[in-house]
Amino acid sequence: MEVQKENIWHEILEFAVSVLWMGIAFGIAIAGGVGAFKDMISLRTTIIEALVVVFFAFVFHELAHRVAARRYGFPAVYRVWIPGLILAMGAAMLGWLFAAPGGVVIQIAENTAENRAKLGKSALAGPVVNMVLAVVFAVAFIIVASWIAYSKSSTGNETSQIQTYLLDITYIGAEINAWLAFFNLIPWGNFDGFKVFHWNRKSGSYCLLFQSPFTLEYISASTLYRGEKTGMKL
Repeated sequence: MEVQKENIWHEILEFAVSVLWMGIAFGIAIAGGVGAFKDMISLRTTIIEALVVVFFAFVFHELAHRVAARRYGFPAVYRVWIPGLILAMGAAMLGWLFAAPGGVVIQIAENTAENRAKLGKSALAGPVVNMVLAVVFAVAFIIVASWIAYSKSSTGNETSQIQTYLLDITYIGAEINAWLAFFNLIPWGNFDGFKVFHWNRKSGSYCLLFQSPFTLEYISASTLYRGEKTGMKL
């Protein structure tokens, strides 16, 4: 297919630009928005941690769309969306997470019920990946936190820098993936949720209702977690 034969390096470049930009934007948002620039060292650390998480959360999300669509025989390539990048950075300055840097463009030959079902399943693949990653990062966070607690109780040593980085990355990973899963399942515009609901309203509703409480829990807990970090040294 013509779309599938496009320059793979150009597609990789668009992926890289999106990941880098979103990592910076999410790092600024998680650090508290424009006020975070008062502490550049802390902001730099948060951006680096966010970049690690965004690589897995965003790239795996889009690759899930791409792989699923191509398995169904649809041409599918990733395309960056410049207005989305600008909106993401603007939201980040206010301390908000906004994720619409681009997406996998999937072309279907005919608007049949079968093709809508395949498109809906391809769209659902991305949020499902984020749901799984949110759980993986959350479990990893619990493991790292337990490791730190055990180290402190058994040796009395302070938390190492590596332990702090791992704790932050695993927590940010759970937060960002939960948010991306919820955000993309909103049945509006060109979001994944619109395609899923267009295919099967029941499946879309179940996924959105299932993910909503987890996302709210991660976001509220992240506020508490970051508040505790400002008041103590790990």
